[in-house]
Amino acid sequence: MKRALGFLILAVLFVTAACVRYVPYGESGRYPGGSPYDRERGRDYDRYGSYDTAYFYDQLEPYGLWVAFRPYGYVWVPRHVGYNWRPYTQGRWAWTDYGWTWVSVERWGWIAFHYGRWGWDRRLGWYWVPDTLWGPAWVAWRWGDEHIGWAPLPPGAGFVPGRGFGRRQWDIPYSHWSFVSGRYFLDGGLDRRILPVERNPTIINMTVLNVNIDTRDRRVYNEGVDIDRVRRLTDRTVVDRLSLRDSNRPGEAREQGRELVVFKPEIAKSDTARPRRVVDESKAARQLQTEETGRVFRRVPRSESEALREDHDQELRLMRESQATDLRVVRREAEDEKAKVQNPEEKRRVEDRTATRVAELQKKHEQEKAELEKRQKAEEEKARVKKAPLKRKIEPDR
Repeated sequence: MKRALGFLILAVLFVTAACVRYVPYGESGRYPGGSPYDRERGRDYDRYGSYDTAYFYDQLEPYGLWVAFRPYGYVWVPRHVGYNWRPYTQGRWAWTDYGWTWVSVERWGWIAFHYGRWGWDRRLGWYWVPDTLWGPAWVAWRWGDEHIGWAPLPPGAGFVPGRGFGRRQWDIPYSHWSFVSGRYFLDGGLDRRILPVERNPTIINMTVLNVNIDTRDRRVYNEGVDIDRVRRLTDRTVVDRLSLRDSNRPGEAREQGRELVVFKPEIAKSDTARPRRVVDESKAARQLQTEETGRVFRRVPRSESEALREDHDQELRLMRESQATDLRVVRREAEDEKAKVQNPEEKRRVEDRTATRVAELQKKHEQEKAELEKRQKAEEEKARVKKAPLKRKIEPDR
């Protein structure tokens, strides 16, 4: 009897195993009909249908490498983005009913700038860590009297709707920030307005940090820079507020009248999902170091040297303009301070302090210019010797 019962149990196990679909390493591992978590939500589930993290893997694969990277598991590294690329640079800012929303011109930007976080590694460069919560832009902000800046929130900056972030200590390296003169903040093609990274240490000391992402009406809201400040800096009396409308297909956001049409499906986490192709960290680093990334910003009917020279001239113009703005701000503040005092001796002390601040700023400006010229010279020499598009630029953390 016991032997017969044992055979019966083995037969049942064999039949069950035969019915279980084996998911090999190279496949996505989707849940048939959606994950159990999705099904539990029933009617409240997103109208787009069932998506889990396998969707990210498939959508991003044509544009980069999926890398097994500790401690985050699978991370995605974009390819062909240019030698000085940073997240949240190729596109523009829009003021919407979700707050400041990043509108990317990159084909994969509708995923990587609205879900997940960005990190930096010496060997890989910028890498994206997936997450399933959509937001208008996962960035930290800095602003002052004349400049506005933003930087991608790092991996580990977890956000829980209704509770916010678990921590508020944001150790973001200065090289991760993108700053523009406030007048350009609403321009399209912000990559042509972003200041050289050599300016960042000075500007950081003249701006304040804020990460004001919260939830409003059951949506993630990025308040960012105060809208009145933006109106003043851009010299616009009216900044149009767009309403987000859901798109029924993936791709770049597009503006239609007073609406911004965005594809933002709900994504369920799937522990069984994995990329179709994964490379290890060392192999990915070798591939990325040897790939040729095309033109500096975009393909143009000119030589690489001409395009690079044009880019460098633009960087120098932006630096000079921004440095002049620094000095104007200091002198304006001094005039305002002097207007509030009557004592001649106190006025002289204000003038002395101003002269000291100006001298210190001018010294910093000279250092910035020297660092910029050193970097540009190295890049131009590299382009001249190789006579080929610049390869991916990998720098140490700063």
